[in-house]
Amino acid sequence: MTDSMWQGNGVDLDAYLSRVGHLGDVAPDLGTLRRLHTAHVDAIAFENIDAMLGRAVPLDLESVQDKIVRRGRGGWCLEQVVLVAAVLDRIGFTFTALAARSRIRTGNKFGPAVHVALCVELDGEQWLFDVSFGGYGLHEPIRLAEGSQAGGDWSFDLVREPRGEHVLRFLRPEGPAELYGFTTDQRYPADFEILNHFCLSHPRSPFNHRVILQRTQPSVRHVLIGNVLTEIRPGEPATHRELDEDETLSAPEKIFGVTLEPGEAEALRTVVAAAAAGRP
Repeated sequence: MTDSMWQGNGVDLDAYLSRVGHLGDVAPDLGTLRRLHTAHVDAIAFENIDAMLGRAVPLDLESVQDKIVRRGRGGWCLEQVVLVAAVLDRIGFTFTALAARSRIRTGNKFGPAVHVALCVELDGEQWLFDVSFGGYGLHEPIRLAEGSQAGGDWSFDLVREPRGEHVLRFLRPEGPAELYGFTTDQRYPADFEILNHFCLSHPRSPFNHRVILQRTQPSVRHVLIGNVLTEIRPGEPATHRELDEDETLSAPEKIFGVTLEPGEAEALRTVVAAAAAGRP
């Protein structure tokens, strides 16, 4: 296999498949694509703990594998995209990366395009493969075409706006929630470094001033922002609850499956206490 910009030669495929609990063979087909997507989002949480601890968030494949695969951590969008792109490349899928402008919670259609998803080409069709949007994101790929729907317990659709953007929507009992808008303009790994710098250091980044953990599982989705835990179940309105300090500190492992080392847990305690006291 000739190495590509997605670094498929460098990924430890067996270790990744074990990390996400994928059993059986893999091949560049739709069945594998669906199983990988579901297994990844069930197993790996979105989290920004390193940013909150004042650390760098490297995007080289070896660092990402060490963090997410070997040490049992989660990662934010760009880390997860680097990892899963290498996995898909290793298996033999053909795909491109695209950037999206998040709308959830803000409703802003013109914010920075800092989310990245993959567009997989398969048997003459395109599939939106997005494992890293967190608690509101897809549970399985959706065909990238106007009017496409993904059903099951978690329902989504894609609509096309007059100005040309695709919009992914999460279909909830309280009405459709616009998650993000995107075009299919291609992005490259070098672009990720710029987006990563924004997420880590820009004063308007949503990811560098409060703890954010998110996880999608078959029967429940959890989103923790600061100390507010949102729980979403199929066909039911979302619920929200404030956690106390001990609950917030136990949440990474207990709720989101994120393994922290003792030093990290203690450092996070300092961050959470400072946030509760309103200190920077």
